[in-house]
Amino acid sequence: MPGSKLPDHLTAIVLLACVVVGCKQVQSLAQPTVLKSPDGKFQLTIPAGWRENSSLNDQAEIKAGNSLAEMYVIVITEAKADFTDETTLEHFTKITQDSMMSNLESVDASPPVPLTINGNAGRQYMMKGVTKNVKLAYLITNVETAAHFHQIVCWTLQSRINRNQTTLQKITETFRPSPRGGTDGTAPP
Repeated sequence: MPGSKLPDHLTAIVLLACVVVGCKQVQSLAQPTVLKSPDGKFQLTIPAGWRENSSLNDQAEIKAGNSLAEMYVIVITEAKADFTDETTLEHFTKITQDSMMSNLESVDASPPVPLTINGNAGRQYMMKGVTKNVKLAYLITNVETAAHFHQIVCWTLQSRINRNQTTLQKITETFRPSPRGGTDGTAPP
């Protein structure tokens, strides 16, 4: 009939469908998300509220952030084949740390400490500095796998590092080779 409304039961079904779709979207926001490198070999898990952010760094394979909390992470992967055989994890860490320091003003960096990330040798350090008049704090972890060196660079505002450091550390600890993602597993002993 022209001008008539939908029957009540049909309106209820449409409303229920909208509620179900809305709940699923909200539920997906509350779940951690696994992000994989474009080649599928490596992955990182970001918490609820974080999103992929392709604008963070052109060289990064994985990039994400939570702009409301001012927290970000990128993963840059370098093939070991591009370095001399003498390049160790320590040397790679020195190269990347020097590069970061050259791009910041008023830099303060802690010495790298050894750690293991999912069976892979790593070196981690904190760095604070200023870029484009913004004070940032970084948690930087370099990880060695069989055929690659990886930089996991997390950052936030210096004023928020005490509040955000635990989250950034937990994200870093989720880095790993992807299951069935290729042959680049843990670093050789």
